[in-house]
Amino acid sequence: MIIYIVRKMTKEVFLGVRFLISLYFILISFSLPPQERGTVIVLTSIYFTLSLITYLKPEKMRITNRILDIVFAPPLVFLSHTVYSLFILPPLMVLHTNRNPISAGILLLVALGLTAYMVRENVLMTFSTMILMVMAPVSALIPDFVSVIKKERRSIKDLRSSYRRILKEMAKWERDRRELENLRFLIDTSTRSESVEEFLKRVKEKFSIRRIHIIPKRDVESYEILMDRDRGLLSVPVKLEEGNAVIIFELESPFQLNDPLLVGSLERAGRMVSLYIAGFRDDSSLGRAINIS
Repeated sequence: MIIYIVRKMTKEVFLGVRFLISLYFILISFSLPPQERGTVIVLTSIYFTLSLITYLKPEKMRITNRILDIVFAPPLVFLSHTVYSLFILPPLMVLHTNRNPISAGILLLVALGLTAYMVRENVLMTFSTMILMVMAPVSALIPDFVSVIKKERRSIKDLRSSYRRILKEMAKWERDRRELENLRFLIDTSTRSESVEEFLKRVKEKFSIRRIHIIPKRDVESYEILMDRDRGLLSVPVKLEEGNAVIIFELESPFQLNDPLLVGSLERAGRMVSLYIAGFRDDSSLGRAINIS
């Protein structure tokens, strides 16, 4: 629907411009000698008749529409013997620039030639008119350039958005991969380790932990993990079959606490201590730390 409306408007613009050009030459012809007047009127009549037929049957007259202005406009300009007639060529060039660049180029060359011939007495006026002729197709191309630039900018924005989404997906995938890898390590290590000390030593080597402490507790206030960011300590309270314990991970750097994957993996490792230790029956052992260095 939109394409149909645009095509219809384009045909109407072509017909309107050609009608005004025909009207211009009819009026100009009254100031010409009788013989030249008749020639201009005949050419103008044929020009407008073909323009009307092109408007009514655009599909059949497509080729005619491309060459119509090239065939009739320059001779009419030449026969009018009026410098002002040159200025009917820029509107025609503008009309053809975006639809038929070849026709626009031919009209431009013809316009430059007619300008050099008809305004030859005044060199300054000749070059000024030529510049005006060249400006017409260039100005017609500007909307296309702007449209192309807008499309390119939109494409770049879409690419940047897609790139950001890809980066987010890759970061999520990498995070999931690391989490799965750490979980697999903990499961494999827990099945291969014969004691809690052996298990925690492997955890210490895997995650670059400085020291690990197991402190038996009779009671704990909460089973939420605690972080001491000043000293780089992560405390994981663990519920045992008999009593409780607090697993303290002493990290190499406090900044490691900013890694949620590392914190989550150490929390899982701390909870898995209950697989090896059922509890502490001897009250004398409460509060004493088991150090893994």
